[in-house]
Amino acid sequence: MKEENQIGRESTPGEIRSKRGGLGQVLDLLSSHDLKEAWRHWSGVGGKKSANGGVSPEAAEMRKEILAWARDGERADHRLAGLGKRNVAIVDLILEAPRYELTMVDLAGAKSLSHLSQYDLEAALSTLKRRALIEETKSISVATVEVRAVCMPMDLADAIMRYRRSQRSGVFDRFTLRGHLERIYDDPSRARPTSPKRVREFYKMYSREEASVARVERLPDGVKELVTKAIMEFGGLLPQGLFDRMETELPHWNGRRWAKIMEESLVGTVSPLDLSPYGIQHNDETLIVFNEVALAWLKRVAVPGDPDQPAEEAGLGVDLVSNLTRFQAYLIDNAVRFTVKGQIFKTTEKRILHDLIPNPGRELERTEILTFMYSFSHVRGLVDRTGERTITITPRGREWEPLELDEKLEDLLEYIVQEPSLGGEPFHQIAMRRIMLRLIRRVEPGTWYDLMYLPFLTRNQYLSNLDDLAVEDWFSARTAAGGLSTGSEDIQRLVWNLVGWIRKRLYLLGLIDLGYDAKGHPVALKVTPAGARLFGIRCAEGAGPVVRSLVVTPDFEVVHFGDGDDAALVHDLDRFCEREQSGPVRHFRITEKSVKRALQEGFPMSRVESILEQNSRTPVPQNVLYSVRDWAVQAGLLFLTEDLILRTTDDDLSQRVAADPGVRPLIENRIDDLSIQMKDGPSAKRLRSLLRELNWLVELE
Repeated sequence: MKEENQIGRESTPGEIRSKRGGLGQVLDLLSSHDLKEAWRHWSGVGGKKSANGGVSPEAAEMRKEILAWARDGERADHRLAGLGKRNVAIVDLILEAPRYELTMVDLAGAKSLSHLSQYDLEAALSTLKRRALIEETKSISVATVEVRAVCMPMDLADAIMRYRRSQRSGVFDRFTLRGHLERIYDDPSRARPTSPKRVREFYKMYSREEASVARVERLPDGVKELVTKAIMEFGGLLPQGLFDRMETELPHWNGRRWAKIMEESLVGTVSPLDLSPYGIQHNDETLIVFNEVALAWLKRVAVPGDPDQPAEEAGLGVDLVSNLTRFQAYLIDNAVRFTVKGQIFKTTEKRILHDLIPNPGRELERTEILTFMYSFSHVRGLVDRTGERTITITPRGREWEPLELDEKLEDLLEYIVQEPSLGGEPFHQIAMRRIMLRLIRRVEPGTWYDLMYLPFLTRNQYLSNLDDLAVEDWFSARTAAGGLSTGSEDIQRLVWNLVGWIRKRLYLLGLIDLGYDAKGHPVALKVTPAGARLFGIRCAEGAGPVVRSLVVTPDFEVVHFGDGDDAALVHDLDRFCEREQSGPVRHFRITEKSVKRALQEGFPMSRVESILEQNSRTPVPQNVLYSVRDWAVQAGLLFLTEDLILRTTDDDLSQRVAADPGVRPLIENRIDDLSIQMKDGPSAKRLRSLLRELNWLVELE
């Protein structure tokens, strides 16, 4: 250990470099026989005859060719790999050492070489020397004691390390400004290393939005237009194949020139990009705008102030959650049968659709919404299939319906994130959906954003993290197990499938609204108040008193004037009313059927009255309150006190409850014609659940 510490404090890098030459000097010191062996190794001929019939070139020509081959880091690393594990292990240790130099003491004590005898170690070193991969030198310790050491020519080692660095960094270095800066300042060929702290300072300075936009603005004409077009239309990734098909003033693809300009400007690069190992159909030279620069430019045109205001707006609000309530109510009241394939019969679908809120928007057909609701209910265990081929509500379904709106939306959101049936490779799409839900927290609720803004950012961030997410390992394992060896999406299809998920799912849940241009094409989105709550976006506190938004008329009509975040109120109204008209002003009507439906689904009668009274601008007509209470009694509503007294206002209903074979074992005695004392034991909540399972409508008092 003492000797190793001394070796770590050798001469300065400048002194070492003055004592050591490059690969050219190592080749000059080789004998004629060893030079030929080195040439055969680097040329790949090995023991075979050379291309000119076995006659090696002249010594000077061999040195020139070896030097040219060694400058290619990829070739150098591949030729090294062909020497066997023992030799590769030795070279790897030397490459990891300071100044690519190790003493024999270090080599002998290395764990990775502990299985080698002294003879094997010397034989391996001799092979590496003959092939010009290492040279023997003397390392001077602080005690001025010469120690036998081996080192690798600086230029050869730098070439191999640059290649390995590019392979190890994967796609991160090519997609991000941060990775690009780290690669530049971590280059072993640099005379002086840059500290990680300094690199972070550079990144903080260059990644600022103003600085990124300014660098794009300073690009030469032609390149600037190409870069901005690549950002706005393709999210900052433009393959050569796509460039060849698009209209542009540039005469041809000039990747080398563009790469030099973009890299010097810290805007991006042009590089061959093969994403097939990651399950993505892309293998082409690609113009890449760094993620940070693309984000800055997109924010400049996609955030508040965008002049392209949508010509038409559309939103579904809480319609889906309300339709789930109506779907469950239909299953309670009717025996819904399913086909051999597990699908609802078409005739039954039409009857169910008649009961749903008829506002699917232009993104989905009504039958698609019903299919989604049935799939969600079945996967979440809210409904089940019986042996009689009918669909029934499960206990979990009865527990789900009384949940608050945000709890339902949270469950629906988690379901759609993992939903595999919307097209594209589920592995990619599910990962990107989760990334987008994190990015969406940065937007401002109620403000229109370009529809492609978030999808582009999501795709770019996902591609940057392919290595961290071990995507290549997952697809390699799937291929080895007999799965598909290639992906089904290219880098543009990744974005469009994510846009489809936004339009068909986030919009369906009422978490976003969509904006359309004059031709009816979706061009923008904004986060709704309900979406802001669910995504965790902090909204500005509203000023002024809360204005009541309902008007209840004597003919049982309820008019709702939309104002701000009223999704929960609309959902409650949908549960005990029939919606007759949607829009900024919604019209509902209270009916005996709608009140009974709400009670069957666990919506308390007391809450019906409080919603109407607390949100109405004028006093609720007495005939409305009286009729609602009377309909509740006609529906069979019972009240259970904390003392386990079950009471009602209808003596006939009380007699029917007492005569029920399922209820009789729970009865202690009849108090009077309208009250029944239940037995002690279960709590009031538990007893209420038992009675509801026996199809009696019971509420706690």
